[in-house]
Amino acid sequence: MKMITGIYNTSVDEKGRILLPSRMRSALMSQELVALPGLDENHLMLMTPSYFEDRFSQAVLSSDTAMFDKGKRSLIRKLIAPAVYIELDASGRVNIPLSLREKYSILNKTDVALVGTGFSIEVWNKEIFDRAEEEDTTSLSDLAEKLRED
Repeated sequence: MKMITGIYNTSVDEKGRILLPSRMRSALMSQELVALPGLDENHLMLMTPSYFEDRFSQAVLSSDTAMFDKGKRSLIRKLIAPAVYIELDASGRVNIPLSLREKYSILNKTDVALVGTGFSIEVWNKEIFDRAEEEDTTSLSDLAEKLRED
């Protein structure tokens, strides 16, 4: 899988579908995606099933005792349980269930921002994305320094 990059503005059509830009579709190299809550709790994420299954099974379900860990059970309920497998249609659109979109104000005829994060696509209500970007005053150099520390 190529890195998924770019920020694209689009909208949800009257049937709840979102057209993914061709560059994002070609980077995904998959007709099937997983839609799940974003980790910042204000957007959705789209990723390939193989990435979802590899990363999240390692991170959350990797031990035989995960079911006995209260924090992991909560993470499973909030992140993995609501995840849905969806297909790209012939026109490159995804139809994320309304039950998942509603929580993040991604309704029919809503403007959205699609944000490539390397391994996934964040799907934001455009107004919420713009506000979050405006409020995030962390400089790029500070973020790069944090990477060095980790």
